[in-house]
Formats: sequence, C-alpha cells, structure tokens
Amino acid sequence: MLIKLFEEGLIDYQKLLFKYHQNFNLTADEYLIMEHLLLLAERKRYNLSTNYLARLSGYKMNQVGEIINSLFEKELITIELERKSEGKLGEIFSLMPFFDKITTLIMEEINKQKEEKTISDQEYIIKELERAFAKPLSPTAFEIVRQWFSEGFSKNEIYEALELTLEHKKTTVNYLDRILRSEAFNETSTIDEKTAEILRKLVGKA
Repeated sequence: MLIKLFEEGLIDYQKLLFKYHQNFNLTADEYLIMEHLLLLAERKRYNLSTNYLARLSGYKMNQVGEIINSLFEKELITIELERKSEGKLGEIFSLMPFFDKITTLIMEEINKQKEEKTISDQEYIIKELERAFAKPLSPTAFEIVRQWFSEGFSKNEIYEALELTLEHKKTTVNYLDRILRSEAFNETSTIDEKTAEILRKLVGKA
C-alpha cells in the first residue's frame, strides 16, 4: 500500500528516508544513492544505470556499483534483467523491499501506540472502578478488566456500563461485566430508562 501512495505522489520520500534510514544502518553514501533511486522511481524511471547515478551523485562508477550492491545485500532494493525493445538486456531496480520494510516499521509503531493506549485506558478504568466501588480490585476482577480490552470493548463503553451498574446500586465487576456483554447494552450507545429496564430484567440480581 505504501508504495502505491509513493507512486501516486502522495508521500514525501525524502522525509520518509530521513526518518527511517537509521533502522537500515545506511552510510552517508548509501543514503545519497537511495535518495537518487527514490527520485528516479518517483519519475517512473527504473533503469539502473551506474553511469547516470555517478553523474547525479558525483561518485565514480565503481563506487556507485559497490553502493548498489550494498543496498541489494541489505534487502532494500531488488535488481532484475529486462530485455529492451532493441533486444539488449538491461538492469531495472525495484524499491518494493524498501517500502515493505517501512510498512513493517510503521505497523510496529501503530501497534505499540495502540498497546500503550490500551494500557493507559486499563489503568484509567481500574482507578475508576476502585473509586466507584470504594475497594481495591481482586486479581479476578483485574483479569476481567484485561479481558474487556482484549475483546475490543472501549473505555467509553466500559465507563457507560459502570454508570449503569452504579444506578442499579451494585458494586461488583461481575455485575458490570454482565451489563457490558448484554445484547440490549450493545444495541445502543446511550442508556435510556427503557433500556435500563430491559437490562434489569436481563441481569437480575448480582
């Protein structure tokens, strides 16, 4: 997906390369050649010419060749032979491996942020439950809270169920859990009196 956005001109490849180049241990020379390859790819020019890259970078051709080999060994580019219209073979490059690695890094960042938010939300809910119930949560209650987030319940949904639990004059996590999982609760985002009445019948006594 990332390479598609790049091909459509929706990504600033210079910022992308600058942000993630340390993850690939790029030398200054490799960084410069990679930047030129990205520029060529942006222009849909995939012919791999060490002569042209030497002119762009100011390096010697043999030096460019060594840098290209290094980028290939680091699995940031692929190189293939392609037969030209005149019958000659030429090398073309692809930056797909580079964008695949960037995509993986971005997904790791996103998952980390989600995990951090989940932990933060869990801590918030635990504090609210202990405040509302005026007692510390038991290990079993902690596990129930953890399970809510694992199953995808949001902080707002849990807090809304907590408010309804308190309206029912109940102070147990098990009661809140039954409300949270009830069909009537999940059919509406706001709890009105009619819904509350249905829930009372469904949940019964704690």
